[in-house]
Amino acid sequence: MPKKAALFIGFGLTVISLLVLAALLIGRLENQPEVTKTVAAGSAATASVIYSTSLPDLDGRPQSIGQWSNKLLVLNFWASWCAPCIEEIPILIRLQSKYAAKGLQIVGIAADSASNSAKFGQKLGINYPILADEIRALEFSKRTGNRLGLLPYTVVLTSRGDILMTKLGVVIESDLEALINRHLEN
Repeated sequence: MPKKAALFIGFGLTVISLLVLAALLIGRLENQPEVTKTVAAGSAATASVIYSTSLPDLDGRPQSIGQWSNKLLVLNFWASWCAPCIEEIPILIRLQSKYAAKGLQIVGIAADSASNSAKFGQKLGINYPILADEIRALEFSKRTGNRLGLLPYTVVLTSRGDILMTKLGVVIESDLEALINRHLEN
């Protein structure tokens, strides 16, 4: 067998092995309970980092996360190539529709190109703002607690900036809705 063919086969097997390992890891993470953060000294610093961050919208205009600081804010990190993310988006669409008038704001932060994000947003009927930056979105998610940099990843903040929850993996609709109901202004 020629050297190049052997290298190509070896590389292919390595890539397949890494994909299988990643799928197993994601499956294990999805079955983990959500990580709920309580108000602590570090929360305010993290909230200030979150609110001071700006990312481009689908038209390329910078949008500050701080513009939604007066809302119960759900930041959802996703990508069009992430199957669990696509599974989760209809949950977020339903919750945004149901609770927007009561003060909920979901913001999708895509680790993807603006064009891919726009196509998926339109296809899925996303009814909340999407900010897209292929590189900075994952860096931002890590600063909010996503140590592994995996997707989907969700952060929930109160209108006071307290971090209520971070969740790696697909959110459970009933759990997120219960959290929203407990913290929305009536």
